[in-house]
Formats: sequence, structure tokens, C-alpha cells
Amino acid sequence: MGGLELWQSMGVALAIGLLIGAERERDRPGRTAGVRTFALVALIGSVAVQVPTVVAVVLCAGVVLLVVAGYVVSEDEDRGITTETAVIATLGLGALSHTAPAVAVAVAVTTTVLLVSRENLHRFVRETVTDQERSDALVFFVAAFVVLPVLPSGEVGPYGAWVPQRIWLLVVLIIAISWVGYAATRLLGARRGVMIGGLAGGFVSGTATTGVMAARARRREVPVRGALAGALLASVATLVQLAVVTSLVDSRVTVRLLPAIVAGSVVMVAEAWWLGRSVRGEDDAAAAGRPFAIVPALVLAAIISIVLPVALWLQDRYGAAGALAASATAALADVHGASVAMTTLVHTGDLSLATAVAAIGAGLATNTLGKVVVGAAGGGARFAGALLLCLLPAIAVVALALALA
Repeated sequence: MGGLELWQSMGVALAIGLLIGAERERDRPGRTAGVRTFALVALIGSVAVQVPTVVAVVLCAGVVLLVVAGYVVSEDEDRGITTETAVIATLGLGALSHTAPAVAVAVAVTTTVLLVSRENLHRFVRETVTDQERSDALVFFVAAFVVLPVLPSGEVGPYGAWVPQRIWLLVVLIIAISWVGYAATRLLGARRGVMIGGLAGGFVSGTATTGVMAARARRREVPVRGALAGALLASVATLVQLAVVTSLVDSRVTVRLLPAIVAGSVVMVAEAWWLGRSVRGEDDAAAAGRPFAIVPALVLAAIISIVLPVALWLQDRYGAAGALAASATAALADVHGASVAMTTLVHTGDLSLATAVAAIGAGLATNTLGKVVVGAAGGGARFAGALLLCLLPAIAVVALALALA
């Protein structure tokens, strides 16, 4: 490392120490480690990278011993270890400033934000986050960081149709999208009304959310117009989610679908806004009861796993008509699973792009029919009829856009 680069990296280390130390000085005045201590520790970390290994070990060990000694002799009743941990982190960041200064600065800023946000974080964890949310967060972390990495990434099963890691990645994505919808509901007051509840619930299951809206309208828990607005926004969530999951597999399919997705979403959002004007006040029960439901995500994985080999078999035996039939039937249960299956076949070269788009369109049609049927079961024939009338304009523009595509 040249002389100028050496001085620049040491300057970065000093800035990191001053940044973190200033926050600790303001938060814990009079403690063992203040702004000067943090600045010196960062410089020690910077120097440790430039000296022989034995000297570096002695320097780092000395810092650790001083931190431990300061903690032992401290008479502070609130003897947390946040400051001591921050000192060790500053030592490491000082060393990192030589090899990756941009990363070191970014981590230092993140560390400072965490330290500044102590009260807010404590209040959020202790008072805001529920036991159900913590439990669901653990499920998500296990699914994303424990199960996903160990799954096979190669093709297995009949026709080589299954790529377990890719299928499970979509499950994780569905869970993450559901979490975002739930978080948005919480941030907007958690009980803003059926429209927010419909949009958030639609990311978990548009069909199930439609049934819930219909049932609540029948029980007069919400106005019928509000329930229809919520059901429409659930369908908007279905279209948005369709764009996301297909883009993860093959963006060519998403590009073909995008005009239809945008057109249908615009029409339904406009209708929902018009219907939602009659909804007043807040509806406590409209908010999602938990961050996400793992069962719909697992159902998605099961549907994909079943549809892929079946579609390949139908494609092999009956050509494009077989793929259309497989997609339309599977979409009655979950349009995303069927659509991902078709998109996967395009990605592997087993199905043409045009056939896949047509199959996804057929799946959207049967899925919409399923929502109307569920609406009739939950809210009666009048609700189902009103829902169908609201959906017809969106169906028309989606069909036109797909035909043009």
C-alpha cells in the first residue's frame, strides 16, 4: 500500500472511531470508553494490519484486556456490554478500513444507527412485536437461511422437472412478500380498513382473501362496497405477485405479461378507489392477524411440484393443448404455482414462450372464476354477481393485452 493510500485508510479508521465514539460519549458520558478511546482503538486496528502478526496479536489482545478490565471495575448499575462490544467492533472496522474502506464506513454507519436507536429498538421488541410475529420470523429465517442453502440445485424427478432449491426459493419469496404486506398494514395503523387488509391478504392468497371479504360483508361487519374494494385489491396483489414470481424464473415471460398485469391492475385499483370512498373509519378486524401463513407457501411448492411433471407429460403426449389444460386446472388452486411451472418450462426450453403466455392467461381466467365461486360461497349470489361485474372490465383489458402479446 502506497503512502497516500495508507494515510487515507488511517483517516477512514479515525473517522469511524470518532463517529462511533461520539455516539457512545453522548449516550454514556463518563463511561470508560469515550470518543477519544474509540478513535484510538480504530487507529490501533488500522495499525495492526500494517505490522507483523505477533505485534498485531499483542495490540488486539491489549485492547480486549483493557475492555474486560474496564467492565470489571465499572460501578455502573446498568452493566450492559453494548459499549464494550462496540469497542471490539471499532477495532475490527479500523482494520477493515485498509482492505475495504467503503464497506468499513457502511458498517460503521449501520453500527451507529443501531446504537442511536436503542430505545426505539427496545420498545419495538418488547412492546410492539407480538409473540406470533417473533414465531413467524423464526419460521422465515429457518426457511430462508437453513432449508434453502441445503436443498439440491440440480434437476431431479420425472423428466428432470424439479429443481428443489428454485422451488423453495419461490416459497421464501412468497413468505417475504406476505411479510411486506403485513408490515405495511402495521405501519399504516394495523386496522386502516378492508382495502389495506385486502391488499395485504392478497399477497398471501387472493382467493382466500376474497372469501373472507365476502363472508364479512354477509355478516355486515363491513359495507359491501368496502368488501368488494378489498377483494379487487386482493386480485391486484395476485397480478403483482405474478410479475414477481415469473421474473424470478424467466424475465421473458414477465415482459410478455407486463402490459396485461399493468392494465388489469390499473382498472381494479380505480374501481377499488371508487368503491372505497364509501368506507369510513377504521376496521379493527381488517388487518392481517399474523405476518404470514406458511401453509399457502407450502401449498405453492406442492402445486409446482405436481404441475411441472404433469405439464411435461401432457406436453409430451398432447402438445401445447396439454400444457394449457394443466395450467388452467392447477390455477384453480393457485395461479402462481401454475404460472411458475409454465415459466420454468420456458426457461428449460421445454415450452414455447407463446404457449406459456397463453397457458398463464388460461390460468388467470380459471383463478378468477374460482374467486367468484368463493365469493358466492362466502357472501351469496348478490355479492358474487357484484364481484363479477367489477372484475369483467379487468378481465377484458387483460385478455386484450395478452392477445396482443
